Amino acid sequence: MCCKTPSRIASGKAMPAERTMARQDALALADRRDDAQRDVAKARAALRRWVGPRADEALEGEPPPLAVQDDEVRAGLHRHAELLPYAAMQAMAQAEAGEAEAEQRGDWAWEVVYSRRGAQYGDMVSFQLSFDLPWQKAQRQQPQIAARLKDVQRVQAERDETVRRHGEEVEGQLAELKALEAQRSRLEGSGQALAAERVALTLASYEAGRGDLAAVLAARREAIETRLRLIELDNQRAALQVRLRTLITEQ
Repeated sequence: MCCKTPSRIASGKAMPAERTMARQDALALADRRDDAQRDVAKARAALRRWVGPRADEALEGEPPPLAVQDDEVRAGLHRHAELLPYAAMQAMAQAEAGEAEAEQRGDWAWEVVYSRRGAQYGDMVSFQLSFDLPWQKAQRQQPQIAARLKDVQRVQAERDETVRRHGEEVEGQLAELKALEAQRSRLEGSGQALAAERVALTLASYEAGRGDLAAVLAARREAIETRLRLIELDNQRAALQVRLRTLITEQ
């Protein structure tokens, strides 16, 4: 098309501005290419932070499967990485509550000490018996026990809230993933075909002298945007799949 434009202008079938429009579109495509190369360089720089020089090596083999099963994600929500510390927190709170309850019960202890002293003194044996008798339980032990039991309830309530919050987030992400997959399917199945058909029709009209270059360039821009949109959907879907597959810790 670009080669035919000068001859069409010379023959009076096209306006001189059409050549300028074609060059402007070429510049716009060059900008998009530079943006894509910049994004690749930034992604490699981020990868280099984690794997070092291996980030510059070419990728080999097929990527791992990223398919997400909704039921599996929901079933494994209780093993979410953020929920792991709560088991230790609950055990500690319950242990402190048990210790506080034990302090309200009486206890006793005995101790025998043998002391070997200097020659001028005789050896000594001492015996000690001690009793721990709680008193004023309502003012001393009971408030401590109540406070420790409140800690147990607080930890459980925080865990329950975390489970509900992550459940909401997971449901939203699953819904977003479903929408992305539906959009991608439509774009790949019919969107690209329609864009290519429009390019072919506008180009045929232009070459037959029944259309203008602006329509052809607009159709080509739309076709390019369709392909870029498909790549963007693939990136969003892959990122969401990785996030959903890494929520659950291995046991």
